[in-house]
Amino acid sequence: MRAGAQGSIAGTVYDSLSTRAPLANATVVLVERSRYATTDAHGYFQIDSVPDGRYTIGFMHPVLDSLDLEAPVVPVDVTGGRRTVVSLSTPGPAAAYARICPDAYETETGIVVGRVRDVDDQSPLADATVTTDWTEYTLTAGRTASHRVRAAARTNRQGVYLLCGVPTTVALDVHTELAGFSAGPTPLLLQDRLIGRANFALSRRDSAARAVAPGDSTASAAGVPGTASLRGTVVGGDGRPMRDAVVSVLGTPRSAHTDVAGEFRVDRIPAGTRTIEVRAIGLLPMTVSIDFATNAARDTTLSVSRQAQPLKPVAVKERETTMSLMLRDGFEKRRSQGLGGFLTEEQIARHGSPDLVSVLQGARGVHVEWNSDKRSESGFSTPMPFLLGISSPQRGVLCRPNFFLDGAPFPVRRKEDYRDLSAIVPPASIKGIEVYSNPGTIPAQYDLTSSTGCGSIVIWTR
Repeated sequence: MRAGAQGSIAGTVYDSLSTRAPLANATVVLVERSRYATTDAHGYFQIDSVPDGRYTIGFMHPVLDSLDLEAPVVPVDVTGGRRTVVSLSTPGPAAAYARICPDAYETETGIVVGRVRDVDDQSPLADATVTTDWTEYTLTAGRTASHRVRAAARTNRQGVYLLCGVPTTVALDVHTELAGFSAGPTPLLLQDRLIGRANFALSRRDSAARAVAPGDSTASAAGVPGTASLRGTVVGGDGRPMRDAVVSVLGTPRSAHTDVAGEFRVDRIPAGTRTIEVRAIGLLPMTVSIDFATNAARDTTLSVSRQAQPLKPVAVKERETTMSLMLRDGFEKRRSQGLGGFLTEEQIARHGSPDLVSVLQGARGVHVEWNSDKRSESGFSTPMPFLLGISSPQRGVLCRPNFFLDGAPFPVRRKEDYRDLSAIVPPASIKGIEVYSNPGTIPAQYDLTSSTGCGSIVIWTR
């Protein structure tokens, strides 16, 4: 080591467990020199005036403490007084799951964690039951069967609970109950995250909270009044008041319409954690969880801005343009909005995929199955891309996508149809691919969910 040489260590900390984003306010530790740095909003940190040498570096954060996890320590060399860049991250999904949950980790499964407390005195509630359920489908001898699966856990003395093995690709409703009093539902979709969080505040003084059962509002409808109320204003993305929006309390019959000033009031709400849903014509529903103390009134402003299936204006010009059909249709604009999964020509070329199914395997939301096709003369396995169904009763089961080739529908009802599509679309000819597997994100011209219950894959060629 050269005497007097001073370098620096810089880098980012990434949360691969819950947010899938840079981790802010993490404490980075240079172990051998007891030096510390705190990450900024972008997960960035820097430690200056580090002598040349070999060190180990790690980090701490409440997200790890709450799960009793430790971040891996990374070796780092500082040489020649130069700046050394290092990347730190939380443990990978499999390692974290093995540390937290007793059962074996499976892909597309995750964890829901949280805390249950008393909404009035804020004390943690032990022995509260937290539950969620979902539908699973099995295919046996060509027949599809469904059954409900339930996950349940009890809170410890600190009010903390842990639900293991929940699906990451299915929208969940999470509830809690203690001595007949309940709170929720809280909607939750993990998507590509391993860990989701749902905290609850429960009232043990409001009789309507005792009457509200998960998924059943008949007791409330029978005349058990809640003690809480909510008033406020609904505004659009431009900040203007929204008239005739519907504000509802999920799991109860309580709702109201906004007036000309965008104002509303909902009374007789059961105290505790409740999910408020706002619906307006032309916009995607918005939900937010609010804690209502017993006999309390809350004020809020709710903003609804995400448009549902906006139609693009069409401009007719006299001059001919050389812009490609893909760009004229708005590929880049939709990609910048990030409402679907997108593959560009450069990404496809970089991976060197030999066929269309290999390309689609790398697209977000696509599941490829390699089942033996008994009807084929060859008897070889035939790959087929699927999406998750997005409308009842298909939701949660794999479905065959609606394919579009250069903007026009390409019907794929059999595996033979997909083989035809794959034959005429080699990877070298593809300029871009769009995958829409979530409701409300599909452009109107590619939305066939009302008839098929499935999302769409749009393929653009040269």
